[in-house]
Amino acid sequence: MIKNTFLVICLVTLPATICLGGFGGMCNGFRRGDTNGDGNVDLSDGIATLTYLFAGTGRPGCEDAADANDTGTIDLSDAVYTFQFLFVGGAPPPAPGPWECGDDTRPMDDLNCEDIGSCGPQLLNRDLSDFDQFRLTYSPGLGFCPQIGDVFEATITHQENGDYRLELSTLVIGGPGDKCLFDFIGNVECATIEELAPRDLEGDEVAEMLALFGNLGVYLERHEICDCIAIDPCRIGNFRWDTTNFSDFICSNRRLAENLDRDITNFLDSLRVGPGR
Repeated sequence: MIKNTFLVICLVTLPATICLGGFGGMCNGFRRGDTNGDGNVDLSDGIATLTYLFAGTGRPGCEDAADANDTGTIDLSDAVYTFQFLFVGGAPPPAPGPWECGDDTRPMDDLNCEDIGSCGPQLLNRDLSDFDQFRLTYSPGLGFCPQIGDVFEATITHQENGDYRLELSTLVIGGPGDKCLFDFIGNVECATIEELAPRDLEGDEVAEMLALFGNLGVYLERHEICDCIAIDPCRIGNFRWDTTNFSDFICSNRRLAENLDRDITNFLDSLRVGPGR
């Protein structure tokens, strides 16, 4: 949880991402008393607090949530407070309370909330292995700064005969007579697009692709950090399976899970080598 601080963050999971600073308030909600972050305040939360305090295991992902009585510390009284609320009609945990996600009313305590559990965007699984065409393209963010050797565009088409046809281009160092693009890329004087010869994927490549596309982790909400700071990526990857689109930009409402964009681009990069890689 980000508490009243000025932030300048660079997210290394995105290619050449530029992050701009901003004043962060309470951007991550939580349920007070929900120590284990499962979305409910019940017996298991009091037990989780006791386990953390006396067995030294199971550190709460959101310490603010474990501070059931909102004293600014986690101690035995938090477990007692939770049990009294649950079993003897005691007062519910203070704001934001045990039922709705909300912000901390004591923003200057020393507790952190690194994992907001059920209050964060929910990770969903999607099977997009049954597609007619997959396509990866990039669009500019704050600027456009691909790296030499990167996959520039990729298309995989499921043909009528059952084969998968690959069309792929990469960014390479240009030479005399080449059309130079993006002359601000690093120290490279000339970068150009190289289109590889189209080919059909081999059996092991198809199996790897279908396994990857058959279990995609996606979010249908933007990352909660986007409520705290302004983030401008250098480029945005657009991943399209027929009419279904997802982005690698964490502030998109339809985005791939962390590192999934890298898994897909690494797979596409391996296809440049061809069968038997």
